[in-house]
Amino acid sequence: MKAQSVMDKYTDWSKVLIEPASLNDARLFSLESRMHEEEEIRIKEYEFVRDLLKKLIYSLEKTSVASLDAMITGLPS
Repeated sequence: MKAQSVMDKYTDWSKVLIEPASLNDARLFSLESRMHEEEEIRIKEYEFVRDLLKKLIYSLEKTSVASLDAMITGLPS
């Protein structure tokens, strides 16, 4: 009977110590996962905007070069 009583106390004691640690690890993992996902999304958004701006600048440069050529040759753009 004493052995069972000691085992019951150990089980209760281990739950108090082990389960909160497991919950904290799970919460930490969840937060780290969300942060990593958000970081990846922001990186993709940044790359998209960067590429879009590069294309816009290229397009504007081509347009201005074409209009300059037209002004030099006297042709309408």
